[in-house]
Amino acid sequence: MTTNSGFGKAKTNKKPTKSASKRTQASKHYDKLKSEGVPEFNIYIRTQGKKNWYPAGSLAVNRTSQINQAIFQEEENLREASLRLYPVLRKNKSQLEYGYRLKGSEFADEPIEVAVPQEPVLPNFFQSTFDKVKNSFSGLFKRG
Repeated sequence: MTTNSGFGKAKTNKKPTKSASKRTQASKHYDKLKSEGVPEFNIYIRTQGKKNWYPAGSLAVNRTSQINQAIFQEEENLREASLRLYPVLRKNKSQLEYGYRLKGSEFADEPIEVAVPQEPVLPNFFQSTFDKVKNSFSGLFKRG
């Protein structure tokens, strides 16, 4: 007896796309951090000025103070996933804001905190130039 596999063409196994493999890798990294006891946060997204928050994902960071930085490092991925899940946000792509709160049922009553992007710290151009000139001249006048 022979076994019939059915009608139609045989299915070929497809390779995972780049984005799918990237998501799988990120998921493994997240699970590793979670198993190490790193604080986990639920991330939310909404249109600025609106009341309703939409769940956008979860992040784990080594320190609670680094959550704002982590959100804005992953902003593009969070935005893409959120726009795919919540088409209502597409109208206001440029006016989206992020929020977060610690993950867990004991934190469900806590308010969602708005994530604030960190300003890049650039040294004062004139001060740094002055310091360089001062250091080079002070080296000339030192007696050895």
